[in-house]
Amino acid sequence: MMFCVERSDGPDIWFQEQCFETEFKAFTNARAKSLNTFGLYRVVYESSGNSGEVLRVSKGKAILAEDDRLVG
Repeated sequence: MMFCVERSDGPDIWFQEQCFETEFKAFTNARAKSLNTFGLYRVVYESSGNSGEVLRVSKGKAILAEDDRLVG
């Protein structure tokens, strides 16, 4: 499984920048980039025939995606 960092370039337009073997490395990379550029980044996972979004980061903080639901 690989975790990739993608940069937003408009609504529903994402460009892959780097991939990592661990979710932690991908998150720290996305967080650093969002702090430096104030842009929106996301971490996605890619496995054989399966992929999905892990989280989005803006200004160094994780943000909710449209379909996220908070509990509690």
